[in-house]
Amino acid sequence: MSQVTYVGLDVHMKFTVAVWKTATGEERYAVVETSPEGFAKLARLIGSGSVWAAYEASGVGWETHDLLVAMGWKVSVVPPTHLPHTSRTRKTKTDLRDARMILGVLMAHGELGTELATVWIPDLETREDRELVRRRLSLAEDVAQIKTQLRALLTMQQLKKPESLKTVWSDKYIAWLRGLVASEQVPASVRAALGSQLRQLEFLRSELEILEAAIEELSRKERYARRVERMRRQKGVGLLTAMGMLVELGDPLRFPNRRKLSSYLGLVPSMHDSAEVERRGHISRMGPARLRKLLNQAAWAAVAFDPRWKECYERLGGRRGAKRAIVAIMRKLAIELWHSACAA
Repeated sequence: MSQVTYVGLDVHMKFTVAVWKTATGEERYAVVETSPEGFAKLARLIGSGSVWAAYEASGVGWETHDLLVAMGWKVSVVPPTHLPHTSRTRKTKTDLRDARMILGVLMAHGELGTELATVWIPDLETREDRELVRRRLSLAEDVAQIKTQLRALLTMQQLKKPESLKTVWSDKYIAWLRGLVASEQVPASVRAALGSQLRQLEFLRSELEILEAAIEELSRKERYARRVERMRRQKGVGLLTAMGMLVELGDPLRFPNRRKLSSYLGLVPSMHDSAEVERRGHISRMGPARLRKLLNQAAWAAVAFDPRWKECYERLGGRRGAKRAIVAIMRKLAIELWHSACAA
């Protein structure tokens, strides 16, 4: 039996289920609070010696990792997409079963050398900066949603914008909406609903301005300034795309080559290889979806404003189709931005 004690953890906000095996091979488990006191209790139960723990990445953040590392443990955070799930385990899911599954994966890696996929642990400053940029991206989705609701209400009530208004969501368009809210020609209930949606939209837009100013200030920090400046030389890449990529990648030098970067971004095709049949499917979509969305927007902008990218898109589109072409542009653009970040 190894001199290392392996511990599988199923971590929740308030409690953690831990499973480990003693030197005699006996399995033990405990339920402790997800806190310094709880993990100290777990350490006393396990005893002294080398401890290697693993848990599944989730929305609980990095506190568990930091607490366990401070105790002297080796800690691995495993992405959920790389854990073995079957139809049976999905139907009989319990915290204890999940902890046992993670323990098995960790022991197989430690004792037999099987693969153990782990999540890169960002430093504290990167975690904090991610919160700002992610909030800005989330708020943009809220704005898009309320705009959709507003237009749906106008359509349902057959309220059509004047022909003189060529574009929607301009200042003149918003002024027209305010006029509808004040107009007695519109039923009172509809005016109340429209007014509520309009106030919500205006609030969200003001919040966007505040967050964009904060991101602008953040981009001037020494760790970002030169990289952002180099990345924004690429047509179609604005401040939000550059900062979004930097905070999500964390340390760009952690990717040894462009294939690893593309895999992290989920921009490589899925693969089915069986016997003599090899088939490539849709992209894996394994990485951060928010970053793929930013790259998609930047890719379309680059195609629109940069002749080089336009020619590339048209050439690829003629062979592969429009969807595959824009994904290829996203991948190529991401690699160029990564090179810019690494060189700065």
